[in-house]
Amino acid sequence: MLTERQELILKIIISDYTRSASPIASEAVARRGELKVSPATIRNDVAVLEDNGYIAHPHSSAGSVPLDKAYRFFVESMEPVLDTAIPHSARATAKKRLEEILQNLDEWANVSAAVLSGLVGNMAIATFPKARESRVRHLDLVYLQDVLVMLIVVLEQARLHRQLIRLPHPMALGELEQSTARLRSYILGHNQQEIESQVMHLTPLEEELMEATVAVLQDEDSLSYRDHYVDGIRNLLSQPEFAENERARAIVEGVEDGSLAQTILAETPEGGVVRVIIGRENPDDALSPLSVVVCQYGLPHHAVGAVGVVGPIRMEYPKTVAGVKFVSSAMSELLESVYVA
Repeated sequence: MLTERQELILKIIISDYTRSASPIASEAVARRGELKVSPATIRNDVAVLEDNGYIAHPHSSAGSVPLDKAYRFFVESMEPVLDTAIPHSARATAKKRLEEILQNLDEWANVSAAVLSGLVGNMAIATFPKARESRVRHLDLVYLQDVLVMLIVVLEQARLHRQLIRLPHPMALGELEQSTARLRSYILGHNQQEIESQVMHLTPLEEELMEATVAVLQDEDSLSYRDHYVDGIRNLLSQPEFAENERARAIVEGVEDGSLAQTILAETPEGGVVRVIIGRENPDDALSPLSVVVCQYGLPHHAVGAVGVVGPIRMEYPKTVAGVKFVSSAMSELLESVYVA
């Protein structure tokens, strides 16, 4: 159990290290003036913090560096994060940019990631909104050759799938149109379970098309989140922690192959709760030099997505949490306006 003074010393060390990325000497803490005790007393308290696993000394003569346990203490003891952690002008600009993409669903993920990265100065990730339960919005067959057609299935949130289907024999255009109309009567507006529960009278070709459509719904529903977009990797790699080539290379590889995003998104809590994952709390060793702040957005009974920030462990947590909350809230408002409309 830390004393009130030890807690204050720890917060000072975290605050100064966040700004400088350099070890913080006890003498520097004493010069801050908030404590009104001797440097010797501060050194004793620093020793207690070290013994309890909150800080470490990278070199015998160096100052203190906060450890994961210190940042967890800091995050859990933060005052409720206020919008003022992000300047009003920055919030207004970000809100305007997000509102501009309301009618362009394809831009939602990349713009929201770019906005969030700009607000907090670190790497951001965002996913497209995904329906909790996929439904078929539109279906069409496009004639390509005598025995080849393209099945086009459009799901809610304008998710489009294409699949080539080989016909058993050449078919007239009118016959294909009849099959398309019959399929639509069974599946439009329905989810996988509703489609499979129906009694249908279909030709062999229509059975194949129906099975292909159900497979599309199964694949879509198996995903926790849809495609993601990452922005601001340059912000992350410019931090002094990642000056080492190996660390930077591991992060870039994780971004390129999608493994970093998938690990982060798997940790996203439901219900609009912001989750902070610090250093070695991350489930993947590749993320141990990083902290992650992630939150779900959307309408729980309709469609949801996720937004998050990835940065060094010494990130500005109040600002980052505020930024994630702000973008999550703004994206939820956008999605609600689409459903209400």
